[in-house]
Amino acid sequence: MAHRETPYPGTCRERHLDRAQVLARRVRLDPGAETFDDLRMGAQGQEPAAQCGDVLVRDRHGDWTYQWCVVVDDARHQVDVVIRGEDLLDSTGRQIALARLIGLPASPSFLHHPLVLRSDGLKLSKATQDTGLREMRAAGVSPQDVLGMAAHASGLVDQPTSVSAADLAHLVAERAPAARGPNG
Repeated sequence: MAHRETPYPGTCRERHLDRAQVLARRVRLDPGAETFDDLRMGAQGQEPAAQCGDVLVRDRHGDWTYQWCVVVDDARHQVDVVIRGEDLLDSTGRQIALARLIGLPASPSFLHHPLVLRSDGLKLSKATQDTGLREMRAAGVSPQDVLGMAAHASGLVDQPTSVSAADLAHLVAERAPAARGPNG
């Protein structure tokens, strides 16, 4: 699910701006491919520098960006399998590159699931007040049923069924390679 984005052209890269007056921060990505095996979609290759240019890790307001936060948070919590929507597939190569640049020994395995869509074709979103876990739990949906729905959406089971956390971990482990290096 490739999305066309406009790469940062390096406008401020050599301007030698006063760091005390500029909150935004970018990390220069060298040209080259990042490869990884998605547990659902198979072998993937991305060129982060061509996709996005220098990746923004802190925005103009001083807030850390999604790209930076997921790399740091996954490492902090020793996440070894990342499961997320296929709309975020294009971010994976730049996150692998960022992880390597800060010296992380290996990247996690990735599984990008199809998006869960509303009847109008738009993806479910908290921003549009779509049903979330809190509402599902209030309606009596068990955690095992939610995990079963996620396992089905991810292609780990053939139909939605109740799945325990331990069973889900086993299903993912069956797909994940035993050891991963920083480039998949």
